[in-house]
Amino acid sequence: MGARLNISHDLDLDLEKVIGQCIAVLGIRGSGKSNTAGVIFEELLNQQYPMSIVDIEGEYFGLKEKYEVLVVGTGEGVEIEIDAGCAAEIAEVSMEQNVPVVLDLSGFLSDERTELLKEYLGALWNLAGKLRRPYIIGIEEAHEFIPQGVKTELKELIARIALRGRKRGLGAIVVSQRSAKVDKDVLSQAGMLLLHRVVHEVDMRVYGELLPWRKSEVKEIITSLETGHCIFVNGDVVQPIYVRERATFHAGFTPTLDAVAPPALKQVSASIIEAIERAREGKGRRSKTQELELQLARLEEKLGEKDARIVELEDVARTLGYIKVEVPAGPPSALAAGAPSALAANVASIGTPETPGVQSLPHLIGVTRRSRRADALAARRSTAPESGWGILDVAEEESPDALPPAVARHVERLVARIERQSPLHRRVLAFLVAHAPDAYTAEQISAWTHCARALIEDEPPADLLETGLVERERRTDGIRYRSRLKSFVTAEFGVYQPDIGEQGLHEVARRLRERLGTA
Repeated sequence: MGARLNISHDLDLDLEKVIGQCIAVLGIRGSGKSNTAGVIFEELLNQQYPMSIVDIEGEYFGLKEKYEVLVVGTGEGVEIEIDAGCAAEIAEVSMEQNVPVVLDLSGFLSDERTELLKEYLGALWNLAGKLRRPYIIGIEEAHEFIPQGVKTELKELIARIALRGRKRGLGAIVVSQRSAKVDKDVLSQAGMLLLHRVVHEVDMRVYGELLPWRKSEVKEIITSLETGHCIFVNGDVVQPIYVRERATFHAGFTPTLDAVAPPALKQVSASIIEAIERAREGKGRRSKTQELELQLARLEEKLGEKDARIVELEDVARTLGYIKVEVPAGPPSALAAGAPSALAANVASIGTPETPGVQSLPHLIGVTRRSRRADALAARRSTAPESGWGILDVAEEESPDALPPAVARHVERLVARIERQSPLHRRVLAFLVAHAPDAYTAEQISAWTHCARALIEDEPPADLLETGLVERERRTDGIRYRSRLKSFVTAEFGVYQPDIGEQGLHEVARRLRERLGTA
């Protein structure tokens, strides 16, 4: 049994239960959310628990009133100024020498902040894989770094730490005033929740998914919470608690007319400062020229990605397009005699992208695709050698379930990507796809697939959740998983829909169901 964390008189929380956990602290401003996060950090510091706190408002330097915490960043109040160039070295010193660090990012621009965090958190992730010791990362205003519905490198890194850091000893404390804007996969996977008052309807809906109560009960209870009160959720435990006040200076308090004297702050030992200076030697702030070169390299990388996307879309257009020409539908002899000139005249009438003022091939793609099967059927039924015009389709008739080459290649690339997943995740996906649309707990999936339940719980299919192939939801009996293949196909292959139609999307879903439905 580990040490008890004095977070609330209403709560008996053991230190051992925090190791490797993802903890979410949510609530609007003034609800006590930041105080709760500060209390958790204080209790962990009391136990010499190593940590880093991502502080974008410069609020956590007050921890130095009682604890030997290193504040780094730029601007007033920091002990060592750093940038992305030496962030990895600071992270290594923090984890290797058990130095608590506050990353004060209040003086950074958005792009600078992002680059620094990518270097810092990436170094922590890699080092944790080698050392495998307890370490926790606190992230204030988490919705700015792991936003719902947006994919970024930094979000992927933070989500990886929150969802898969447990095996490395890494835990995360995500703090946000807008729960609806935080990535839902991270929130649904959080082992502990401290839910303070919210008022926005969208935030209330998120609470409704996290709490095992009826929606009317959720709204009634949450809106009645006073400052400092919250709902603590940990597995089957759901209870209201009152969180004690911070013992250290809270720089994020709401200002009043009363004068507040700044506290006396502890200083980090000279040996730690020297160790950091040695680690960052030669890796200090970049020159203006180096910064511009780095920005240029990033812009060139983005430009290359856009060029590749343009080439891909052009390939799709060429694959889906074909030429239709009109020829006389008279007797065979007349058709043979007039075919060359008719073909030449009608092909010329279609024009090319370089010929202005005439109908281009891309313009015909949509109309041609929709009418192809109907025209082919009409041509087969028309056997009488009557005068008039018929339709000659240059493209060969495809089978009803055929897919354009570009779409088929996209399917194959997706299948290959899934096949690179671990055998456990492939088996879980196969089961969910085969049993869609029902949702299953880890225990039920374990029983059906003969996979260890502990493996499924400790190693959730984070990549499949990120792509949207699998959905996770919290219920009263625990977390459940279900396949979202249909909605995934709509989102992933929607770019092709104008040409392949709903039937094409159904065919894509059918093929994926056949390919992914077997482990």
